[in-house]
Amino acid sequence: MKNLKMAIVVGVLAGVWTFVALTVGEFAGITLHAWPVFLAWALFFAAGADNNAAIKVATSSVWGIVWGFLSVYIGMELLGPTLGIPAGIGLAVAVLAALIVILMTDVKFLSFGPGAFATWAVYFGTNFDFVGSIAMLMVGVILGLVSVKLTALISK
Repeated sequence: MKNLKMAIVVGVLAGVWTFVALTVGEFAGITLHAWPVFLAWALFFAAGADNNAAIKVATSSVWGIVWGFLSVYIGMELLGPTLGIPAGIGLAVAVLAALIVILMTDVKFLSFGPGAFATWAVYFGTNFDFVGSIAMLMVGVILGLVSVKLTALISK
């Protein structure tokens, strides 16, 4: 029962977001999804559930979406005409994934590699929606922060 207040806060916020996403559907040209929000929210907790975690997840989210865009662009436009699109994208993903592993060990602000990998998948899962992917991931980071702050507030 140690985390009961957090569980209630997260449950309520998750339920509200799901309701909004399913009811509204689209806002300002962006399709509202529950799953990328939940993914970023989980990454926030995995990264430490504090302000530094929010920065890590936000940074890795943008970086992951950029990697996703680059892998599709390189795979389709540069390699696809020669290798075919599936092979082109597969090769681009292979090279960029290796590069992420190198960068996450050598560049501090890219150190949360799991976030970049997970959010790269969001780009694919949202049918290559660059802006929508980033927007939903940032909602997840914000809900992570809100859940921690709200839990602290009701715990006083």
